Amino acid sequence: MKVSLNIIRREGYVFVNICEPELIGKTFKEGEVNLVINKEFYEGQEVSLDYAFSLLDEANVVSIVGNKIIEEAVKRGFLKEEGVISIQGVKFAQIYNM
Repeated sequence: MKVSLNIIRREGYVFVNICEPELIGKTFKEGEVNLVINKEFYEGQEVSLDYAFSLLDEANVVSIVGNKIIEEAVKRGFLKEEGVISIQGVKFAQIYNM
């Protein structure tokens, strides 16, 4: 599976953002909650999911968007299902390694 990977390095922090490419540029709303999947934050290199997951340990914050990616992250033990939210059927989660 190919995913969009954007790594942001700022002020000593590393943010790894992983997204299903077809979701980039879309907004999902549910009640008062908006999930904005903007290009500045999520658009990056198209890489394999295995490569993207290999970077999780070096990140301070990981943002993951997309049902297939989230399901695989849960399956591999990077996330627990309880930590996942769904907005209009699109799953989103963050991992903090502080």
